[in-house]
Amino acid sequence: MKKNPFMFLLTVSLAILLMGCGLGKEKDDSSIVDSLGEIQKIEVIAADSSDVIITISDDDDIGNFVDALKIEDWDSADIPSEATKGERFKMYQVDTIKQGESANNKDLNRVATMTSYKDVPYIEFSLKNFSLDFKVPEEVYEYLNSMQ
Repeated sequence: MKKNPFMFLLTVSLAILLMGCGLGKEKDDSSIVDSLGEIQKIEVIAADSSDVIITISDDDDIGNFVDALKIEDWDSADIPSEATKGERFKMYQVDTIKQGESANNKDLNRVATMTSYKDVPYIEFSLKNFSLDFKVPEEVYEYLNSMQ
């Protein structure tokens, strides 16, 4: 029962923040998965440093990453206090082009960061000024930890 308000908040927030220029396009489904599909680059940052260990920028690879997250199966939950942070996943996309701006500006801006945990199936998902904690399915936990 508690997860419903959090999932609604997450879905609405991500849809607004990540849709960008896609607002003018017709979509059959405006779910969070589609919003994350607008991401143009994901950097996987090592747990013990600030080194980028993988960069995902191919549309198919980003789609596979988003599918593997199984977002619809996440449950809002507090991260255990003994949990150790693992890899971080920084997500980027081009800002929405505003009236009077050139379409040639292709600078990517970070729109979200997801932090995995080493020994427990939890993630922290951060957007701008807030973050939400989730328990994720075991296969999502294994997938994120295989990105090392």
